Amino acid sequence: MVEIDWTGEDVRALRAAMRRSRYEFARLVGVTPRTVVLWENGRTTRMHAASQRLLDRVVSEADPVVVARFERSVTTGRDTAVDHADTDSALETHTQLGREIGLDKEVGDDDVRRRELLACIGVGLTGPAAALVAGEPEKMLATLDAGSISERRLGQLEQTVEALGKRVVQVPPHELLHPTLEQFRAVRGVLAQRQATHHQVRLVRTAGRLANVVGEILFNEGHFGQARLWYGTAIHAAQDIGDRYSEDIALAGLAYLPTYSDKPKEVLSLLAGRLDDNPTNGPAAAWLWGMAARAYASLDNADQFARCIEKSARALENVGQEELTVGIFSYRPEKLAFYQAIGYSRLGRAAETAKAAACALVRYDPQETMEPALVRFEHATALLSAGEIDEACSVATQAITSHHTYIGLTVTKRATQFDGALAGFRGRAVTEWRQHARSVVESARTRA
Repeated sequence: MVEIDWTGEDVRALRAAMRRSRYEFARLVGVTPRTVVLWENGRTTRMHAASQRLLDRVVSEADPVVVARFERSVTTGRDTAVDHADTDSALETHTQLGREIGLDKEVGDDDVRRRELLACIGVGLTGPAAALVAGEPEKMLATLDAGSISERRLGQLEQTVEALGKRVVQVPPHELLHPTLEQFRAVRGVLAQRQATHHQVRLVRTAGRLANVVGEILFNEGHFGQARLWYGTAIHAAQDIGDRYSEDIALAGLAYLPTYSDKPKEVLSLLAGRLDDNPTNGPAAAWLWGMAARAYASLDNADQFARCIEKSARALENVGQEELTVGIFSYRPEKLAFYQAIGYSRLGRAAETAKAAACALVRYDPQETMEPALVRFEHATALLSAGEIDEACSVATQAITSHHTYIGLTVTKRATQFDGALAGFRGRAVTEWRQHARSVVESARTRA
């Protein structure tokens, strides 16, 4: 007899050789008809040894004529199956009959279970207990094979969310809201079905990251209440699978809400529990320390700002380039320089702000739609504090006139703050700034 490393085609060939419907074949093997369908369609990406043993046993107990037909089909690759329309029709007939007479409950009197039941009776087990002892372990293992998502489809979903996490900082965020929500709904639908454990973990991670993208979009559009809900979903998903990195990334995103609501104490309260653990390595940890540094600078606490910035920088040490991806699922050196510029600007240290801003702008991808503009506003604010009015207006004007800049919530907020700081100043540069900024400032007032 040929040795079989069972595949969907082999299962289909065996059923065809036995001339059984899927329903009949499922009862003979000791699994559900759905499992047989998944086996034959190649939707099961791995087949547990217990499932292979079930199939091996069916072959070993089959009529020699059936075995010969099966072996010919396997060795020659010829399709010797009976008419599929007939078997599918038989499946429907038998499925309905099974429902009517109760056979679909997979009771323990199947032929393939009788010897196990006799053994159980021999040790004092009878009735339902005997059926459960004899049949449930291998049925459970067979069920574990029945996850409905393929490795290829799962990989595509993971690639899609990574691409969305990158694109959300390169295009107007609202353009991605609908496709991201569609992907989220698709992943949630797959999660509603039973999956193999390792696939379930990856699907939950993908769903959480999609929720993070939606939170980012809603935040940038000024929908803070909804953004909080989606960031919270991302955190919950990460916690559910023990993914500390994704949880930290979502927590950093959630911290944007009090940051841009000018509530630095709320930022520190939100981050306190995690930072008490003193995370020391990786982009996510670096981002949390960076958010705390921004908050301390807003509170005019220079010492704590310096401490958190140092921790943020150290967390990025020895991090490989493959971890420093563009987008919202990582934290790169340019973002660290941006947060340094913010902090120095809040603390009134113009020279250090200019240096950090220049460092950030050199490193940022010019296609990013918001953060390069925000860096320029920090530089412009520092220049204004130093009395360089014309240069400050020139830098601020660049921030809102670059064709890459998306005039969303964060940019309009900073533009409004800078415009307010110009109150009382006059001159050609100030006039030019106000001509360019008028629509942006008015947009901010409308949002408010």
